[in-house]
Amino acid sequence: MRKGFTLLEMLIVVVIISILASTAFMYYERFMERMRIAEADTIIGAAILSQERVYVRFQHYTTYWHKLDAVPVAVRKPKEQNDFANGEENTIYYTRGGMLSGEPRNGFAISFEKNEAGRWFAVAQRVGSSPYTYRIVRPFDSTQFVCVPDWDNEKDIAMCVDYMGVEDPSELLSDPMDIQADEQADGE
Repeated sequence: MRKGFTLLEMLIVVVIISILASTAFMYYERFMERMRIAEADTIIGAAILSQERVYVRFQHYTTYWHKLDAVPVAVRKPKEQNDFANGEENTIYYTRGGMLSGEPRNGFAISFEKNEAGRWFAVAQRVGSSPYTYRIVRPFDSTQFVCVPDWDNEKDIAMCVDYMGVEDPSELLSDPMDIQADEQADGE
């Protein structure tokens, strides 16, 4: 008597492995995105503390990464061919680099911005070839990070719901850079 597998048994095994692999890939993708967010959060936190030291010394904030005392090595000096910054300006830090090739790698483009009301923010815009396009925004005068999704992108919404720890997209905080949302928060 010969021992072996039937075609049906092999097909069942292939289907089970395919289901397990697709589930694992989904969790892996989310895990990697969380790691990218954690990296951006850490960089933003250190940069804002450094911005506060700049403010104490010069009575103003700066948009230039190389003027901060605690920044990633890649942006300590502005260089025209720096793959992690936007050239001589050095006002954007790309966490994964790649601007010299024309398209940044999957990561964040982190910059310092001031809204029309004069309030300063660190903004981490998701860049790269992935389906994500959300932003992580933190006001200089707050410890609250806010995930701002592209409301037309379901993956953005799901990631922001997960990141902010809420149950429903309607519970997500509004963009703190939006002046009207900022004024409503002050009025409450």
